Amino acid sequence: MFHARILTYIDEVVRAGSIRKAAQRLGVAPSSISRQIVELEEELGAAVFDRIAGKLSLTSAGELLVDHIRQTLKEHEQLVHRIDNLSLPDQGALTIATMNGLVGGVIARSAFEFSLRYPAVRFDISSMKRHQIVERVRSGEADIGIGYNLAAHGQVRTIAANKVRVVAVMRPEHPLAGAEAFRFADCKEYPIVLADKTMYLQRVIRDALEKNHLRVEAVLSTDSIDLMKRFLADEQSIAFLSEVDVMEDVREGTLVALPILDTTMERQTLSIIEREHAVAGPVTASFVDALVRRLQIF
Repeated sequence: MFHARILTYIDEVVRAGSIRKAAQRLGVAPSSISRQIVELEEELGAAVFDRIAGKLSLTSAGELLVDHIRQTLKEHEQLVHRIDNLSLPDQGALTIATMNGLVGGVIARSAFEFSLRYPAVRFDISSMKRHQIVERVRSGEADIGIGYNLAAHGQVRTIAANKVRVVAVMRPEHPLAGAEAFRFADCKEYPIVLADKTMYLQRVIRDALEKNHLRVEAVLSTDSIDLMKRFLADEQSIAFLSEVDVMEDVREGTLVALPILDTTMERQTLSIIEREHAVAGPVTASFVDALVRRLQIF
């Protein structure tokens, strides 16, 4: 593996846009950076930078190198952090990439309860689209990713996964709230709230409606799970959501979730992922264990 100093030099040159600016930021002589870049290019047998009109731009080989450098530096930072925490398992940081329906529900509740038990642990939790979750984990920017229908990737592995039902969601005051199950025929009688076309969930619902020969015009389409829940305040509307997205609301009694009478309806795959070959620190391992126990579906 390349020496740590040249990794830092190359990364800073790319960020600064020039050797002179990088040298100023790092507090070293420009000639020192230039010399090590030349030595590295000789070792690689390929140019890292194109030098055109006094400006530096990465070559194809340089782009591959920078990707490797940033992953290596990130992994080194994580390794040092984990080693520091081996003697202090109650301390540390956890970066999570997840989806909006999860971040405001089960992830928020799990992080809060974990913080009560381990007040020195710091969380960095971001909500994003499913392809971004995989990329954050792959690049090492997130310790774990949690989401539905995450794409397979050679540099990412699944810690836990299971199929999750889509349920009909409504307020406790809704006329159907006391029913044992929901029938798609009921869609004709009540306003319907749906995920918008950017969400995989909409395809699941639309496919199920077509199989039941129903055409539904949604009173609201959105990619915000929180907005979908809030829209149910009229006590007449019905939303279709993953049972995990509403499990905390159901436990608190603010929403009711009915199973849907449709055995052909597709279930969503909820996964917890981490970077391939990652060595989970005590904080990550403990949080994942607590989350899996809370979900009670893995």
